Amino acid sequence: MGTRATATPRSADPIELRRALDSADFFAGLVEAAGLNRDRTAARAKALPVVIVTGFLGAGKTTLMRHLLTANHGLKIAAMVNDFAALNIDAALIADVSDDTTALANGCICCSISGGVARGLAEIAARDEAVDVVLVEASGVSDPAGIAQVACTVEDVSLDCIVTVVDAAEMPQNSNGNALLERQIAPANLILLNKTDLVAPADLDALNARLSKSAPNAQILRTVNCAVPPVIIFECASEPTSAVEDSATMPDHGFKTTVLTALNPIDRLLFKSTLDQLPDGIARVKGFLSFTDAPEVPMLVQGVGRRWSLRAAPGQHLETSLVVIGRSDVMSSPNVLERFTSLGLDLRTLSNGHSN
Repeated sequence: MGTRATATPRSADPIELRRALDSADFFAGLVEAAGLNRDRTAARAKALPVVIVTGFLGAGKTTLMRHLLTANHGLKIAAMVNDFAALNIDAALIADVSDDTTALANGCICCSISGGVARGLAEIAARDEAVDVVLVEASGVSDPAGIAQVACTVEDVSLDCIVTVVDAAEMPQNSNGNALLERQIAPANLILLNKTDLVAPADLDALNARLSKSAPNAQILRTVNCAVPPVIIFECASEPTSAVEDSATMPDHGFKTTVLTALNPIDRLLFKSTLDQLPDGIARVKGFLSFTDAPEVPMLVQGVGRRWSLRAAPGQHLETSLVVIGRSDVMSSPNVLERFTSLGLDLRTLSNGHSN
């Protein structure tokens, strides 16, 4: 009688184990979130936008988080982080610390992600003191797809965008790079190619091309120390007019803001075609427009990277206008403005050189 072969135990892949734990936490969190939502006394007028910040270890996520939390943008941010201490927020900016929540003097709060993403989002959405946007920092070895599923499932919460920070100096140049890094890049709407001061221009172009192939729906911005105007990340949480006011006072990190107004309804199909054909370097598009097929229904336009949406605007909006934010070199091209002015939109000039 032959000897039966015995299977050799296979050691657990730490990344696959982390994904399994994330999945278990995802489903457990949904159950708890459902209970919290049932206990709520009033529904929000609109869904709370969620921005996910992801990227491999050492890419610059913490730098971006700290920058966004302490910048002078006037927004109340709820940040879900793995380790608040790692953010190294100046003690003078910390107003209060209790349990797993740290309150900043500017109205922002930081919550521990250890209790589960779904439960954390539901608790933030149910707070008596409303926030404008939730910023979720994914760990450097996590797949953002799971967090995105949570944001799309929790009641009164909506996924606005996924921002992936990529270390230009450490990203593998070959096609057989880190599989986890590829999974972090693929779903991104906005990619910050960070630490570009450490890489030669020719190598940056090669990295840019590779990222465009891995994430065809994402806009790619080259940064040093993740220095981008917060309005590019958080424009979703403010009205177009307030976003314009903020842009007039923020440091110019190589970006420009243009505001276009529409006195009359425009063609919906032509507008959609224009959005689909926008060049690289256009980071944000948002505003209120009316269209010729239904002029009585103003529509809210929201776009980040190459993902955009149209939906009925909440409330009454007297002015129809569109805010476009992008790299200075791209926005200075007359072809970009001509795409919009040919639809019947008029250019509004801003101060401080952010539009011309």
